[in-house]
Amino acid sequence: MYLQDRSPYMENSGSSNDRNSGKTEYQLTLIGALKKEIEIARRLDPEKLAAEIKKTGFSCQNCGKCCKRAFGDNRVVLTPQEIEKIQKYTDLSKLEVAGPLIPDISCPEEAGEGEEDRVAENSSIMPEIDEKKTSEPFRTPELLKEDIDPDGNIHAYGWMLRRKRNGDCVFLEKDTNRCRIYPVRPMLCSTYPFYIEGLKLYTCECEGLGVHISAEESRKLAGSLLSRYVSELEDTLAMYEKYEDFERTEKGHEIAKNNLEKGTCIYIVHDSRGITKIID
Repeated sequence: MYLQDRSPYMENSGSSNDRNSGKTEYQLTLIGALKKEIEIARRLDPEKLAAEIKKTGFSCQNCGKCCKRAFGDNRVVLTPQEIEKIQKYTDLSKLEVAGPLIPDISCPEEAGEGEEDRVAENSSIMPEIDEKKTSEPFRTPELLKEDIDPDGNIHAYGWMLRRKRNGDCVFLEKDTNRCRIYPVRPMLCSTYPFYIEGLKLYTCECEGLGVHISAEESRKLAGSLLSRYVSELEDTLAMYEKYEDFERTEKGHEIAKNNLEKGTCIYIVHDSRGITKIID
């Protein structure tokens, strides 16, 4: 699934005035560009977008491949509002629903008959989830070196839907490929395989593409897609505006490596509401 780079970090720290204001020149440029893109995005014609969708064609085949790590990067970015909506629907904690948005560098493990893959047949909504059992393993901090502060905290820029140890979405029903949170599924899921980037429509690889879609469904999907596009831009803008950069040191990298060897990841998650420190 499509993911934007949400990190506002840039090695070039910018001018002294930028540093004094708490923002690098690069960050200020990003903020300005996002504001312009949001302004234009709000004026996009949903009818033209619907026509493009209808021309492309799409019908979900219920294969569940977009939710499974074996078929590609299946990370699903979440806004704080989406997390709260899922929490309310499932009565799960925030960390049972979402985890830090990290690079897709973990190796999916073969799914077994362990507890993390069982479906609670008697649950009307979904099973109880133990975040420690469903949280996927994270093996190396090397690719996150520039996101580690002097205390060994790993900085993440947003949240993503929890995945099982085999990399599949934690809300995917194993035997039926049904989504246990379908009525409150994230915007990314409800508009898949379409996404908008740089004011243009794109598609992800999907078996349902090219199948007939009605004009009515095209308009409905276009509306959802535009709403998602603007919402994600606004959420990213709010995160950039609240973001404060931090120092990077070799000592912090070593602390993070030692923590990981002990089976612990300490994250600072930046989002549109500020920062959250968690131990994962």
